[in-house]
Amino acid sequence: MSLGAATIAVYDYGPPSGESLGDVLLLHGMADVARSLEPLARSLIDRYRVVAFDARGHGRSDHPGAYSVLHFVADLVDLIDALEIDQPILIGHSLGGHTVANYSGLYPDRVRAAVLLEGMGPPGAPEPAAGPQRLEQARGMVEMLRSSPRHRPQPDVQAASDRLTAAHPRLAPDRARLLADEGTIPTEDGGRVWRHDERTWDWIASLDQSQLQQRWEAITAPVLAVSGAEAWETWWTRRSLDRVKMTDDEFAARLALFADIEHHELPEAGHMIHFDRPNRINGLIADFLDRRAGPG
Repeated sequence: MSLGAATIAVYDYGPPSGESLGDVLLLHGMADVARSLEPLARSLIDRYRVVAFDARGHGRSDHPGAYSVLHFVADLVDLIDALEIDQPILIGHSLGGHTVANYSGLYPDRVRAAVLLEGMGPPGAPEPAAGPQRLEQARGMVEMLRSSPRHRPQPDVQAASDRLTAAHPRLAPDRARLLADEGTIPTEDGGRVWRHDERTWDWIASLDQSQLQQRWEAITAPVLAVSGAEAWETWWTRRSLDRVKMTDDEFAARLALFADIEHHELPEAGHMIHFDRPNRINGLIADFLDRRAGPG
């Protein structure tokens, strides 16, 4: 679908078999694809119209090279307008959760309910940075933006699938194979390379915690937040983001900014909670929507 600034690959699961309870939009996370959330989509399509899409720079969507948080929000605004959806239910994982939260705070009257799957991080600095330290942090971001990252080629789809299961051992092998096939493209030498634009990591440089907190406070729709108890061990600690583990107090303070929020922490689940506990995620979301979203 051609939007204002990019062509976005959209996966519309069509109207439900029975009476529709409303529209659900699914937003995947960083370096992922829309089909990653397909088990969740399948669990909802009997009662909701479900639409998923590859975010800019990911999957089969355009790689425009501009990847701030607000670029992702702008695409979401364009997509909702193009689909003529009124007050959608928004469900986002990680980067998708950040997009959902920012949109829901900026346009609170246009959201029926929001679900943030591992969408409350990363943590802030342990102490407010002094002037020189802030300058050093900014220079570090400049160096990150100057770099020209390149994907590590994979010999074939099976190797890409093995890479996924090595990183996420609870991911079912058949799902890993599907996502490896969907998430890579052939190279001239017969190998495969990941589809997503490595420059999408640039969105991290656009994070502004104070602005995000203001947007969390502005959300009026009911919110469900779900986190993985093992997220730090299985995801964040592998990323050189110069961050520290979020404390319980910091996480509680973030939850307290929302006017109406429920939080569930899932044991035996890392950052990719939809890989690790898909059935539990699906059940939590279905229950939340039944109780809080109401018919559209």
